[in-house]
Amino acid sequence: MTALLALAATLACTAGGAPPAPSPGTGYRASAPARPGGTVVLADYEYPQSPTPLTARTDAELRAAALLFSPLWGLDPGLRPYPDLASRVPATANGAVRAARDGRSMTVDVRLVPGLRWSDGQPLTADDVVFTWQALRDPALRALAPPGLDRVRAMDRRSDTEVVWTFDGVDAGYVALGAAFPVLPAHRLRGIAPAGWLHADYFARPDVVSGPFTVAEAVPGDRLTLAANAQYADGRVDPDAYAGGDAPFDHAPHLERVVLEASASKDVEVQTLLARAADVGFHLLPGDLAVLRGATGSAPVVTTGLRDEFLNPNHSVDTATGQAPPWGDDPRVLRALDEAVDRSALVHDVLAGSGSPARGLFPRALAGFAGGTALPAGADVGAARRLLDAAGWRPGPDGVRAHDGRRLAFTLTGICDRPGGDVELDLLRRAWQQLGAAVTVGCQPRDALLRNAAAGAFDMTVYSNEWAPDPGAWAAVGATGQVANWNRCHDRSLDAALARTGATLDPGRRQVAARDVERAWLAYRCTIPLFEWPDVRQVSAQLRNFVPAAAAADTWNAVDWWLAPA
Repeated sequence: MTALLALAATLACTAGGAPPAPSPGTGYRASAPARPGGTVVLADYEYPQSPTPLTARTDAELRAAALLFSPLWGLDPGLRPYPDLASRVPATANGAVRAARDGRSMTVDVRLVPGLRWSDGQPLTADDVVFTWQALRDPALRALAPPGLDRVRAMDRRSDTEVVWTFDGVDAGYVALGAAFPVLPAHRLRGIAPAGWLHADYFARPDVVSGPFTVAEAVPGDRLTLAANAQYADGRVDPDAYAGGDAPFDHAPHLERVVLEASASKDVEVQTLLARAADVGFHLLPGDLAVLRGATGSAPVVTTGLRDEFLNPNHSVDTATGQAPPWGDDPRVLRALDEAVDRSALVHDVLAGSGSPARGLFPRALAGFAGGTALPAGADVGAARRLLDAAGWRPGPDGVRAHDGRRLAFTLTGICDRPGGDVELDLLRRAWQQLGAAVTVGCQPRDALLRNAAAGAFDMTVYSNEWAPDPGAWAAVGATGQVANWNRCHDRSLDAALARTGATLDPGRRQVAARDVERAWLAYRCTIPLFEWPDVRQVSAQLRNFVPAAAAADTWNAVDWWLAPA
C-alpha cells in the first residue's frame, strides 16, 4: 500500500443537520463549533470491558479505544491514511519507505510529532513505540499483535521522535499495520510483565492515554464517562510539526465529555434514542430502521464498510467425519451451488433490504482493487442444474442427486442467535434443494463454530468477517498453509497472486495483483461472498462533524465533534 489509497466508502445516507465533512485525505475541513463544551451520549447495549487498542474486540470496545488512544496514523472514511501521532504517513514518495534492491528487506521511517504528551503530562516518544513492539513480541501477547507485526524484525530508535522499522521482505501492508499499531505508555506499563497485562487494571480502565478523551468515571455494565484530555493538543498546535500536509486534529476536543452508555437491551436502546436521551445509537440492525426513521430530531445513518457475509466450503476432509464434502473431488459442485444463490433475496429477507449483494471478493470500500469479476445478484437455477447434469450428478428416487454412489448431501452450519441467521440458513437450504441437494442446516454457539472451523470439523459454514483495510489481509485466509486458512484452500494461482499483492510497493502492480487474487479466489471458490453487512446508527441532528468510517470506529474524528443548539 502506498501513502494514499484511491478508495471510496459507501455513505448511503446521513442524519439531519450539517453534511458530513470531507476526509483528511481529500481536504478535511470540519465545521467550527458555534460554542465549545457539552456532553455527547453514545448508546449501545454492550459495555466496553476492555477499552484499549491492544485488547479491544467488540465494536463497543473499539469505539472507546479510539476515543482514548490515538494511532500513529489513521484511516479516513475513504481508507486514506492521515498523520496523527506521526507527523507524516511514511511513503516511498517522501523517502520514508525504502525497499532493498534484492527485495529481502524494507525500512519505514516513523517520525512522531514533537511535543506530544500522554494524558498524565509525560512525553510520548519513540521509546513508547519501541516498548510496545518489544512487549508484543513476548509469547504472552503475541496473539494480540496486529497482523503483519511479525514481519518487523527490528525497531531502531534514532531520537525521541524517530524510529525506523525494518521488515523482512517488502510488505505493502505497512500502512494498515501502522494504523492498527497500539502505542502504549512505557512509563506506566514497564513495571508489569507482559504475561500480567491482561489481568492488569490498566486494560479495564486505562489511566494514561493519548487520545482526545480520558476516563473520568466507570460504572461497569452501565456507563463509561470520558472527559476532554487537557494534554491532547500538546505538540499538535504547531503546523510546522506536520511535514508535507494538513494538520488534522490540531486542537483540543470541542466537547467537554463523552458518555458511553450501555442499555439493558437493544429495545431499551431504541427507546432511549426515540426519547432523544442519546446523541448516537450504535449496534442497531436493519430491522430497526422502520421505527428509527420515525424519530424526531435524529435520523438513521446507514453505510457498508469492510464487513461481509460469505460461505466457507471445506476444501479438504471434514475432520469430524473423515470424509470430504461432495465438492472435494468435483469443483463443479461448488460452482453449481454458487450459481443457485440469490444474493438479492438474502439482502431483502435477512437485511430488510439494507446492505448490498456482494459484487466480488472485495467489499465496495476496497473497490479500487476489484478485478471486474462481477458476481450475479440473482440466481440461475437452470444453469446450476445443467452444470450438475453435465458433471454426472443424477437425481435419485428421492430427488437427491448422486454420482458414483455419492449423494449430494452436506451440512451447512451458522452461528446460533444471529439476527436473521435462521432465515439465511433456510433460504440457502431451499435454493440448493431445488438443485437436488440434501442440505442439513444447524447452528453452533459462536466460539464453538470458530473452534470447529479452525479444526476443519465442518462441511460448510456461513458467517461474516470484518476485513482489514488492505487487500493483503485476504492472504491469511486464502493462502495455502496459513493458520487462518480454515477452509484449507490450496490453489497455486491464488497463492501466487496473494504473494504478489503484498510484495510490491508499486500501486499499479499491486492493483493488478489484487485483481488476479479476486479472479483466482472466485474461480476456485475459496469462499463464496454473499452480501455486505450494513452498519446502522441513529444520529442526532445536533451532533456536527459526525462522519462514519469504513475501517475504524465511528469515533475516529471525535475531537472535531460539537453540539449545535437545539
